[in-house]
Amino acid sequence: MYKLSATDAGFLYAETPLCPMHVASVQVMALPDGVSEDEFIASLKPFIAARRHLVPYLTNRLQATPFDLDHPLWVRDPDFDIDRHIYRVDVPAPGGQAELERTIAELHATPMDRSRPLWEMAVLCGLADEDGLGGRKVAYYSRVHHACLDGMAGQAATMTLMDTEPQPRPIATPPVEFSERPARHDTLSLMLDAWRNFAVAQVDQFTGWPKRLDASARLWQRALDSSESLGAPPAPAPAPKTNFNRPIGAARTFAVGELAVADIKAVGRALNATLNDVFLAVCGGGLRRYFEAKGELPEASLIAGCPVSLRQPGDSSLNNQVTMMQVALGTDIAEAKARVAAVAASARTAKATTADAAPLLSGEAALPGLPAALRNAALWAERTSAGNGPQSINVVISNVPGPRQTLYSNGARMLTHYPVSIPAHGTGVNLTVQSYDGILYLGITACAKALPDADRLRDEMLAEFIDLKAAVLPANVHALSVAPPPLVETLPRVA
Repeated sequence: MYKLSATDAGFLYAETPLCPMHVASVQVMALPDGVSEDEFIASLKPFIAARRHLVPYLTNRLQATPFDLDHPLWVRDPDFDIDRHIYRVDVPAPGGQAELERTIAELHATPMDRSRPLWEMAVLCGLADEDGLGGRKVAYYSRVHHACLDGMAGQAATMTLMDTEPQPRPIATPPVEFSERPARHDTLSLMLDAWRNFAVAQVDQFTGWPKRLDASARLWQRALDSSESLGAPPAPAPAPKTNFNRPIGAARTFAVGELAVADIKAVGRALNATLNDVFLAVCGGGLRRYFEAKGELPEASLIAGCPVSLRQPGDSSLNNQVTMMQVALGTDIAEAKARVAAVAASARTAKATTADAAPLLSGEAALPGLPAALRNAALWAERTSAGNGPQSINVVISNVPGPRQTLYSNGARMLTHYPVSIPAHGTGVNLTVQSYDGILYLGITACAKALPDADRLRDEMLAEFIDLKAAVLPANVHALSVAPPPLVETLPRVA
């Protein structure tokens, strides 16, 4: 049986009508010569269908365990139809950046149909000619439920579904066993498997206590060391209150931007900081500018929740292996270079704390009735506006390394790789970056009530980096690459 882990299934349980739990990416694609939009979409469907056996989520659907005794399973969709998953969407005229961003925000706000495989690819047509390509472009809005994968797994799927040359590589036909996977498991086998998983989980809890005890001792020692502070009120003290930290509504806003990897690295080298430190400081500076202009800047630093990969080297499995660390963003610091130093210090402490806590973090948990309890808790929190309470973070900032070489899909060249992520109750703004071919691509995804002007925050972040680079590398400021639309070094793996 292909059962979801507790971490994977947790995204299903946390999903509510106002808080869909899917992630997405936006790739602007340069069409092959002589191919119209409709011709391209018609040939794209068999192109993706031929690779359906290479990426499990393309043809897997959910099956629940009876009586919620355990987490759901992935089974084969016997009615899989590529036409249900790839479809055309026309961007309103004139098809520029603002119209593209609004279209993506609208598409991202709608929940996915759980009766089918949890992915879709909308091919966005009618894009304006803003870069001299003669209007010969479309964009993919590709979304997948977070229960299927995390950011690193998403990059692996992108690489599998695309090619490194314009000519598509040969794909072997699906093996016989691919079509023989079960489309449904019987009730008795599911119940027996659920009780077996429950027993295994209890044994794991008992046998793993020495590692957990050692991890707890290290965390306690760290908590007693005042030098290990985040540089802001450390957990469990709440983050300062902002308009971002509220119950969210159904509507979304979205904005994109980009920066050259070389520019970020040059600033990092000059300030003895990592690429990730510099990017977090740019986020902090942009947020400071944004709230200061509104007269709403908190005295204490805003706190970011930053996902951290728990994957071992070489692990490209399509699932979720991630936890969260807290980093102070230095929004209480006016000087940009000083903010980079403060963010770097906070990030170092957060990484060390997360490494100490790693033995306490498990993607497995089995308890009869747990799925129903978690679903009901999420719905109760939404109905009672629990997002109004104190929060441990103000904003989620995610940083995912993507492909380094130029990619192609069905002969079309991939020009951009913008991420689209998840706003949640209490944390209504998500800043995600992923890299592609030497560029950092930024996607700001937000609840429209929390951040009605995502484009303004994008502009403040880009302006912050321009000023930071001018202060650090004044002789090279003219080389800055800023071009919204067509901004990644990964966060450290925790052993």
